[in-house]
Order: sequence, then structure tokens, then C-alpha cells
Amino acid sequence: MKILILNWRSVKDKFEGGAERATFEFAKSWIEKHKAEVWWIAPPYNNDIKQETIDGVNFMYVGKPLTRNLLGLMYLFPLFYLSVIKAYFKEFRNKVEIVIDQVHGIPYLTPLYVKEKKIIYIHEVAGNIWNIMYPFPINLLGRLLERLLFVPYKIQNIKFIANSPSTKADLVDKVGIKESNIEIVNYGLSAPSEPDIKPKEDNLTVVYLNRIVKMKGIERGIKAFSKVVQKIPNARLWIIGTGEEVFISQLKNLVDELGIASSVDFLGFRDGKEKFDLLSRAHVLMNPSYLEGWGLVNLEANRMETPAVVFKVRGCVDSVNDGVSGYICEDDNLDEMAEKIIEASENKELRKTSFIHSQKYSWDKQGDIFYLNLK
Repeated sequence: MKILILNWRSVKDKFEGGAERATFEFAKSWIEKHKAEVWWIAPPYNNDIKQETIDGVNFMYVGKPLTRNLLGLMYLFPLFYLSVIKAYFKEFRNKVEIVIDQVHGIPYLTPLYVKEKKIIYIHEVAGNIWNIMYPFPINLLGRLLERLLFVPYKIQNIKFIANSPSTKADLVDKVGIKESNIEIVNYGLSAPSEPDIKPKEDNLTVVYLNRIVKMKGIERGIKAFSKVVQKIPNARLWIIGTGEEVFISQLKNLVDELGIASSVDFLGFRDGKEKFDLLSRAHVLMNPSYLEGWGLVNLEANRMETPAVVFKVRGCVDSVNDGVSGYICEDDNLDEMAEKIIEASENKELRKTSFIHSQKYSWDKQGDIFYLNLK
């Protein structure tokens, strides 16, 4: 089977996240187990690279690198959109069997021009995230488009693959997709099957691992951690991830204002063994996100015997088993999050059950389920 994936990011993009990692893992499993040929169209992360193959997945880069600058995005986004359509007609029409239209807020409108079988792969319905991430009137436009642009998919009864029960519920309730047109395929887990568990740090250590953007709730996470420091002065927070320098500077100013600069380390991007070593040494993963499609980082931490403390938001309620793999706090209750961070750090049994919880998830198993939905 020849498969074409349309995605807003390459797996090598500095802003890639759980959605890209999940899609990449599935693609690799289709190639290895089902002899599929997979192509992936995305904006370039490097202007010097137009095409490359990564672990068997063929990447084609079109348009210009996307930016988080609103004025730049208003020009670059439509350019990329048109470049995808041009690439499809020039390189893939009548040459692929299925097109996976991957949604990051706005879909590719494939029902209007793709003749082959189409599947929507969606990781989250943004909803209120438009208000958190973007100013007026971009937020209103995004929320409107998120509903209107799905109309062609509803008319043609296109199948949706959702990554969690939360995403499926949002598709039904907020977008109006028929429940019968939605299948759920959970994420697997890219983590060592037999992890090298490091001793926990001597002092209570909390780790944040995610993109550093507003929707991931890092600001309220820092405020919750400041309440931990009030009770445990030698506690530390490791912030792992990348984001716009302007926003990171704002976070550093917030840390200064709260008087916890000496307790917070901005570690930047970490991957591979180094990432899992840090997860292992931390006592607790703090995920203060306003919304997750699934919450892959929660399970990555669990694999290293580190429980996750999260808010009661979409995605996190699917990937975290309250009291087993971490704790779920009432949304935006910073005092409760601080209390649960301390409680989780002291609960050694929770470390063991977190690891057991993580073992339920496999890319191979979920990849086979996804592949069956492609046929």
C-alpha cells in the first residue's frame, strides 16, 4: 500500500510534538510490518533540504518554513496550503491508495480535490485553545474555521481516526461528526522496554517536558511549583522543551517575580537517552496543559517510574490513571497541583504502578489497529 500523509510539521521540526511522533511511529510500523510505502508532505524545517528519507519514511518539503509570528503565518500558511495541493496533483494523484489528512486545528480540505480514499487523523479539537494561543480576531476566525472546514468531510462521511476518547467526544459534541464515523487508536510508547532506572534526585525534583507554548500551561505550572517551594524550599523544577525566545524570556521574568529563579532550570531540548535519564531522576512529571490530544509525555515519565500530576483536561484524563500512574487535579487548581506533586514524590508504590501502567501501550499493537482502518 502506498500512503500519503499531509502534516503541518516534519518529525525533525523543532516544534514537533506528540502528534508528529505518533504519526511517525505508526508510519514506521506500516513500513516494517506491512511493506507499505509512506510519503509525508510538510513545510521545510531547513531550507536546504527538499526531500529526505528517515527510517524508511519519505519526507517531501514544500512551501516555506512556518513561523509562530502571526503576520508571517498569515502569508506562509496559505502558501503552504497551496503548495500541498500542487504537490499532490504533480507527484501523487493516481499514484497512492490512501491520503491521511492530519489535523492541527485546520484540515487540508482533501474531499475537495483528492480522488483516492481519505482518512482524517486528528489529535485534538482545539476549541478554546484558539483563545489561549491567539489574539482577537485570529482566535474567533480559528474557532469558526475549525467548524466550517469539516463540513465537506461530514457530507462525504469520511472516516476519522481519533487518538483518545476525549478527542472522539469533542468531534461529536463540538464539530458534529457522526460517532459511527470515528475510530479510536491510542498512542503507543517510544521508551525503553527495559529502562535504565536512575536513582531519584536527593531533593524533590519536578520535571516539565513539552513544547514551551501557552497552550501547554507552563505559566500556571510555574505558579503551582512556586507553592511547592513554599513548603519544600530545596525543591527544583527542570523545564525541558523549546519555544519562542520571547515567550521563554517572559517565563524567566515570571520565575524572577515569584522569587524561585534559583530553583528553576531551563534545560532546552533533550532527547533520547538523556531525556529518559532526566525523567528517571525526577520524582514527578508536572503536566499543566490546558489540553492534550493524549498526553504522551505522561506515559514516557511513567515508563521511568515517575508519576504524572496533571489537570483534569482532555487527553490527560485518558493517559493518566488517577492514583495508579499519577494524580489528576481539578483544572486550574494550583494549590491542589502543588499538594499532589508533594504527595506523588513521597509515594514509592506509585512509582511501581506507574511503570506497570506504561506497559499497556505498544506502537506495534496500535499500528496494526490503525493499518486495518486504512484498508
